[in-house]
Amino acid sequence: MSNLVSVSGRWMRLSEGPDVYVATPSERAPVATVVVGMELFGVTPWVQKVCERLAAAGYAAVAPDFYWRQARRADLGYDDHGRKEGFRLLGHLTREGVVADTEAALSAGVALGAGPARAFIGFSLGGHLGILAATRLRLDTVISCYGGWTLDGGIPLAEPEPPLTPMGAAAIAQHNTMLLGIVGGQDFLISADEWQRLGQRLQQAGVRHELIDYPQAEHGFLCEDRPQSHDVKASDAAWQQMLKALAQLPHGG
Repeated sequence: MSNLVSVSGRWMRLSEGPDVYVATPSERAPVATVVVGMELFGVTPWVQKVCERLAAAGYAAVAPDFYWRQARRADLGYDDHGRKEGFRLLGHLTREGVVADTEAALSAGVALGAGPARAFIGFSLGGHLGILAATRLRLDTVISCYGGWTLDGGIPLAEPEPPLTPMGAAAIAQHNTMLLGIVGGQDFLISADEWQRLGQRLQQAGVRHELIDYPQAEHGFLCEDRPQSHDVKASDAAWQQMLKALAQLPHGG
């Protein structure tokens, strides 16, 4: 993040809906809205830093607290207890709720003065949420960073079928969404076989996409707050790819 760009970050409550963490450039209107999909652990300080980094690049970054119907502003630890609580909260998410919260976040970006382009960046669980949203909503770009359970399921939100069925992929293609997928080659959640099949599914449906893997990186490699899995080199390269994808948004920076 450039030290020369001033950003404003704060929590907001959207009417009777979700709380969202919002970051925007302080001295100019944001060029587009980027919804930031949280990890399993909620809208953590790291997710907030991601929002601020995106704001420094010129975007209105809006991170919804998707858990708000059960516990507002949950910020869970990266330990076994936090993971267990995250899966408990995840079990209460519904597709309708995820889509509604994403729509609310997009509307918040417009209210903050953002241009019309709409993107979603998600990390792990958030990557799943972004792909799910893309099957229901018009999004210009979705960036899924090691988003799991999209093809073979494995969580209640992916039942009775995961989002990337042939029909789900066709919906993304119909919305003309560009999908950038990022994964580490050592990811415990997404196998090389699944990554290959995901590419085939997108190709068959005619989804504009690019899939990038970093062979030595683990699941969660972008998060500096988890040093045991953070990969500095892969993270820097992935951020370059993400910002490049956002720069190609319609009328975007």
